[in-house]
Amino acid sequence: MIAFANVNAFQVKESNDIYQEVKDSRNFTGKVVLVTGSASGIGEQIVKLYSALGASVVVTGRKAAEISKVAKEVQQLSPKKLKPLEVTADLTKDEDLQHLFNETIKAYKGLDVLVNNAGLFLKADATDKDFLSVLDKSEKIDLRDSLELIRLSVPYLQQSKGSVVNIDSTFTEHPQKHYLAYELAKQSLEMATKVLSLELAPQGIRVNTISASFVQSHPLNETDPYEVAFYKKVVKTTPLGRIGATIDIAKGVVFLSSSDASFITGHNLVVDGGLKYNMDSDYMNVN
Repeated sequence: MIAFANVNAFQVKESNDIYQEVKDSRNFTGKVVLVTGSASGIGEQIVKLYSALGASVVVTGRKAAEISKVAKEVQQLSPKKLKPLEVTADLTKDEDLQHLFNETIKAYKGLDVLVNNAGLFLKADATDKDFLSVLDKSEKIDLRDSLELIRLSVPYLQQSKGSVVNIDSTFTEHPQKHYLAYELAKQSLEMATKVLSLELAPQGIRVNTISASFVQSHPLNETDPYEVAFYKKVVKTTPLGRIGATIDIAKGVVFLSSSDASFITGHNLVVDGGLKYNMDSDYMNVN
């Protein structure tokens, strides 16, 4: 910590306004939020939390039925019962990504928060015959789509002094065997966060990352021996004694896009209960 003696150069006004700002920091009324992959899992919880905090949100995914179900729940959580925008989009298709963005701007005329959550968790060894194909799929969803949405969003985020939150993985710090394609894509996304935070800061846009580990996004399948054993392993080896919940990630995302994080950019916020300190390179193996 550096303390400056020249108080004339650095002066912070201390008034009730700054405390009120903290009190109001989770009020997203009037804000527009786009979360990719928001029809299930972590993305669903993120979009629900934003809606509960007053935001106008987009629910998007590949299956219309899932989108519709989540959209109804999202609307009920909204203090003003705001109906979310529903957009069916397969992000493996460039035209669908463009459609998603166009529909968002058409409906809301702007954007305050972009959360790049959609991703693929694909298993493949670097020596596998189809590795490059798996790598292409991972990079398309986990990296290229995120970069394209950021590019499209910049004019609107500049107007709103908004922010981007990219969903990353602790695998970039503790790489796992058999997941090179996923790890390469996520590592690239993490670097993109750092570089874009520098490039976009002059425009008032903040770019940050959430690194998650293992999150229980669906009910435990107790008939699957591997899933049960892995769940127990995660609980046992996580310092805080439980597996991650989708709301844990959602809270981190909301924080990074809130006024409480107005002086934070280029940061990777790890939300994993301390698990990264107990992970080895073969953590996925429960034998």
